[in-house]
Amino acid sequence: MRKFSRGAVTFLTLGAFLITLGLCLKFYAYDRLAVVPQDQNSEQVLSDDNATFFDADNVAPGSGPIKTVVRVIGDPTLVQEAADEVGLKARNVAVFDKGLSTDNNGEAPPMDFLSQKFAVDRTTGLAVGWSGDEQNGEPIKFEGILMKFPFGTEKKSYEYWDHTTRAPMTLDFKEETELKATDGTTMKVYKFEGYVPETDFGVREVPRGLFGLEDTGAVEARRTYENTRTVWVEPVTGVLIKLQEAQKQMMYLDEPGATPVMAMDTVSVFTEETVDQNIADYASKSVALNALKGTAPVVLGILGVLSLLVGAGLAIGFGRKAKANA
Repeated sequence: MRKFSRGAVTFLTLGAFLITLGLCLKFYAYDRLAVVPQDQNSEQVLSDDNATFFDADNVAPGSGPIKTVVRVIGDPTLVQEAADEVGLKARNVAVFDKGLSTDNNGEAPPMDFLSQKFAVDRTTGLAVGWSGDEQNGEPIKFEGILMKFPFGTEKKSYEYWDHTTRAPMTLDFKEETELKATDGTTMKVYKFEGYVPETDFGVREVPRGLFGLEDTGAVEARRTYENTRTVWVEPVTGVLIKLQEAQKQMMYLDEPGATPVMAMDTVSVFTEETVDQNIADYASKSVALNALKGTAPVVLGILGVLSLLVGAGLAIGFGRKAKANA
């Protein structure tokens, strides 16, 4: 039986270990870590200091600051049910409750409120088509991205759910740029933008006099909505670091002589505090995931090959020495 020097055995073993570790990081660890947490609990805040809106409290046009709070909470108790229904493994699915509230004075009721329950693929961020999906208490079929982009976001177009029109819209890649936190920290992001043209989305009961006509009581006005949505996405994690909604809502009374009424005109954007927190939370995660997928396996592979070569060299040298001494 051929014997090897202790040094040769050490380097050969180390080389095999490093190569195996590199392969595990790339093909196993990354896939297990590049997923949305099933117990995620997050809050994002958008604001506009100079919005124009219909003030329902005073039943009159108004203007001033508005704030939108978006809360997303994971519900792990429903994961197995959703996964079984859509034919996926439970580790690949997450279920979330999402609430959105917009108001100008913090007093009930809010100007706008949204509630959703949905199931998504933890890697792609796409809706998986679960029967438990609902919006404002009503069953709905979600399509596209609901809360985040895929891990490894690409420079292309994506379908993104618009809750007002209850349909997906297209967000097109615009540019690779940087966001800077107030402490000077910078982050590389992909900027996407899409437009929802003016679309009817419901009715609202308001006084007839709002439209420049004789006020003979309450009437149902047709409501429309349009929006230019811009998102800045950290591409490794797919997280929305910044979001801007430039939207207009109108009210129309389909009677001769009726003047349209502006229901909402706002450019709402993530607050500085929200952007700062997002950069702080996801900068290190981006670096870690990028290392797992790219640099770490490559470095470990190179070190592993070098260790094998050193081990092989020591083994050959030891063999020759042993043969010469025989």
